[in-house]
Amino acid sequence: MAELEKKLTVLRQAIDAVDDELLELIRKRARLAGQVGEAKQDSADAPFYVPSREASIIRRMLARNAEAATSAHESKIPDEAIHGIYREIIGACLALEHPMTIAYLGPEGTFSHTAASRQFGSTAKYLACSTLEQVFDEVESGRATYGVVPVENAFEGAVTPTLDLFADMERDVFICAEVQLSIHHHLFTYAESLADIDVVMSHPQPLGQCRGWLSEHLPNAQLMEASSTIRAAQIVDEAKAAASPTLDWRRCAVIGPYSIVDRAGLPLLQRNIEDFHDNTTRFFVIGQHDSPASGEDKTSLVMSIRDEPGALHHLISSFADRGIGLTRIESRPSKKKLWEYVFFADIQGHRDDKAVAGAIAEIQAKPGGFIKVLGSYPVSKPL
Repeated sequence: MAELEKKLTVLRQAIDAVDDELLELIRKRARLAGQVGEAKQDSADAPFYVPSREASIIRRMLARNAEAATSAHESKIPDEAIHGIYREIIGACLALEHPMTIAYLGPEGTFSHTAASRQFGSTAKYLACSTLEQVFDEVESGRATYGVVPVENAFEGAVTPTLDLFADMERDVFICAEVQLSIHHHLFTYAESLADIDVVMSHPQPLGQCRGWLSEHLPNAQLMEASSTIRAAQIVDEAKAAASPTLDWRRCAVIGPYSIVDRAGLPLLQRNIEDFHDNTTRFFVIGQHDSPASGEDKTSLVMSIRDEPGALHHLISSFADRGIGLTRIESRPSKKKLWEYVFFADIQGHRDDKAVAGAIAEIQAKPGGFIKVLGSYPVSKPL
């Protein structure tokens, strides 16, 4: 036993020495980031947050991590861990360069809050907004540096209120990054069993993403919508505290993220009730600029054309003829004229790429053609 303690002491001292080195290197990185910030002050057009640079750093670190593990014949540190570590380091350095306020659809603990903190780290200041429109307003006014808004779920499709805000041509915001967040939903309730649950409350998206599970396990429960998953939990807790005669908190359940355990009294009854366990929601980071090219980018567009036979083909052909892939396209009412639509599309490539710029110019030149670039940004991977 004494020999083991002696060996552990030596190893722990070695770890302490490595930690000291890591801290000094992080401090050195922060000083260099500060110098970058000082250099940018000479140019009013240089944004301090450059998603393409961050994406390049993380991609390089992930590749080096894999190469090092292979050459040393060791287990690779998980990509999620490397990504999280560097996001925190980059976020801390960025906060020293320029303090940031990030707006998101609140309250604290929602999936939007999780996506925002994954993108900007724990050092940024976060501003919870009650509506998506408020997130856009805070960014557009400059009260928030950036905003994070959900745009689509892999299985439930588009978040239409977000698309409608992007379709508002009076809005002056850009997409500068995307965040893909793996989504897991859990069931929280004061009820002792599923048989005691009469009401299930959540945001409409989680209710839709758990539709199959609910149909199988709670087919007779009433589904109630709330403005957010965390708000649903708060409503049940408030009903309990007030002994509400209109909402029986003992027979209510809430669907939401695991963060509910830290923000409400509701016990966790069932984990991972989403219908698809590879469920992923995509978020956009919006700001007053987009991102320079990173080498692996997407561009989001909203466009329209004169209503005539083959109209959609005329839009798509401008991309197809140049070998540009469309990763998403869908329509939304223009809200200007009955049965008039605009089309949202995500395409492969950056707005500054020659082929992409040519396709955009061609659509603008078509009779009745309109196109607005919502932003170019680095391709992300699910977290």
